[in-house]
Amino acid sequence: MRMLEYLFLIVLLFAACEQSEMATVFPVPYRYWESNSVQCNGMRIHYWRAGTKGNPVMVLAHGITDYGLNWATLAAKFEKEYDIVMYDARGHGYSQKPDGPYSLETHMEDLVGLIQSLDIKKPILLGHSMGGSVVALTGASYPDLPTAIIMEDPPMGEELEKLTVDIQTDWKAWITKQSTTPKEQLIKLARTEYHLGWPAFEYDHWAEAKLLVVPNVINILEGDGFGNPDEIFPKITAPTLILKADAEEKQRERHLKTAALLPNGKLLHIQGANHLIRNDKPEEMEREIRAFLSSLSL
Repeated sequence: MRMLEYLFLIVLLFAACEQSEMATVFPVPYRYWESNSVQCNGMRIHYWRAGTKGNPVMVLAHGITDYGLNWATLAAKFEKEYDIVMYDARGHGYSQKPDGPYSLETHMEDLVGLIQSLDIKKPILLGHSMGGSVVALTGASYPDLPTAIIMEDPPMGEELEKLTVDIQTDWKAWITKQSTTPKEQLIKLARTEYHLGWPAFEYDHWAEAKLLVVPNVINILEGDGFGNPDEIFPKITAPTLILKADAEEKQRERHLKTAALLPNGKLLHIQGANHLIRNDKPEEMEREIRAFLSSLSL
């Protein structure tokens, strides 16, 4: 008995060392999906995996301050047809949380490393917000890597121009405040103030993500920030779909002008949708993704 107790203690100590960058937190099993981690780009990256291996692979990159399970509802709609990997970016969810770096290029190399570590060939890359910027830069830098790219409301135009170091301090303070707010209170705030009208299921994952993220992820604003679509888009050769939130006509025109730089892509605005299109207009987003994917030779 003493030997078993000793071995159990060693396991606990090892686990604590592995996650020394934060209090030891382990993912709660979700549905029947795989929950695992890989070492890539010098970082421990956690992911969930759903669907059937052998099917076309979709790798989903979440937005800033979110985590992999923010894709859960969408992933459940596609898991019968696709092998779906939802990963936590560095500093988010259950992945490693270093002091830095958090540049867009570093996030890209994390994604490429994850794909290589899992021996994934020609994935479909789908990214929301920051994740949209990450998959765009990946497609531009590694044009032969993806089969296709889908971006959900990536920063463009006026909203991109606002993402500067001028808001860095305030944004970090906001993340710190949220990370120390009880989960039940976060859910209430999201339901009544931040994200009215979402499916009830989505609020829990949204709140969980806010409790797990670290403020330094906002350091992406330094240097090249979220990237320059005018420079990145012309280098993306894979078929590309951009789904943008609803916007005023002037902003729509700017978005469409930038999207025209894609050699093989298109941009659609989703009427009535805000930044999280998949939660605001889930049926419309699913329909557009399916139409796009059906046009590919998979």
